[in-house]
Amino acid sequence: MLESDNIDDIDSLEPLQEDSSLGSISINNEVVANIVALAAREVPGVVSLASGGLKEDIAGFFGSKRDGRVSIVEDENGSYVIGVKLILTFGVQLAKVAEEVQIAIRDQVQNMTNKDVSRVNVIVDGIRQNNPKGEPEEGSPD
Repeated sequence: MLESDNIDDIDSLEPLQEDSSLGSISINNEVVANIVALAAREVPGVVSLASGGLKEDIAGFFGSKRDGRVSIVEDENGSYVIGVKLILTFGVQLAKVAEEVQIAIRDQVQNMTNKDVSRVNVIVDGIRQNNPKGEPEEGSPD
């Protein structure tokens, strides 16, 4: 696994900073992670972001901001390499939905931050049956 494929690297970056004629502009990496999450959730077939796992859940309980669902690192050219773990709807074409997620994330992050995105790595971490009542299906992870 390449270092840039790690889904736990959001804290390793300094906030995006640019200088303008009026001063500097900083965008916190958590804002970029939120853009990633919102863009992914807008794609039909995406149920949610996957749990970061037990380690991240415990860290969150103690106030850590590390998020195992989204990673953001910069490559050698200064472009974002983004990783996201998702739960998709049972019955969808997984590869097609994942590709739509890649496009949505790339377009939203580039549009909102004015910074290039060189890669968007999507990990399909699970599938879930649609449940019109909004309740988790029996046997599905929460």
